[in-house]
Amino acid sequence: MNNFSYFVEKINLYKKQIVQLVKFSIVGVINTAVDFAVFFLFYSVFHVNYSLSQVFGYTSGMINSFIMNKKWTFEDKTTGKLIITKLLKFVITNLISLGGSIVVLKLSKTYLSNSILIAKILATICAQVINYLSYKYWVFNKF
Repeated sequence: MNNFSYFVEKINLYKKQIVQLVKFSIVGVINTAVDFAVFFLFYSVFHVNYSLSQVFGYTSGMINSFIMNKKWTFEDKTTGKLIITKLLKFVITNLISLGGSIVVLKLSKTYLSNSILIAKILATICAQVINYLSYKYWVFNKF
């Protein structure tokens, strides 16, 4: 392979990774909007404890996330019984992410700021880092 072909191949690889990250980010914004809407509905309107409101919000965003990330972000074509394995990996990832986000939410609210909004934003950032890396390298990995 000559240098030019190698260079073009590397650019195409980076382009594909950037497009995938942009898609993940767009899906993430939609998931976050769903998560925040459900969280604040339960927390502010129904006066449900913030940890339980986090579970409801996060679960709503998670359902949307599986569908959009599978079909669009990672263009996963898995069907049949293999989809159950991916769904199980996805749920495990999100349970870990949810647990981490609840810990960050509680620590942020207790030690950093009394603002539930700031705590929720920090918890969401933590969850997104865990999710992207897990989806890319474990859940929707094509290898």
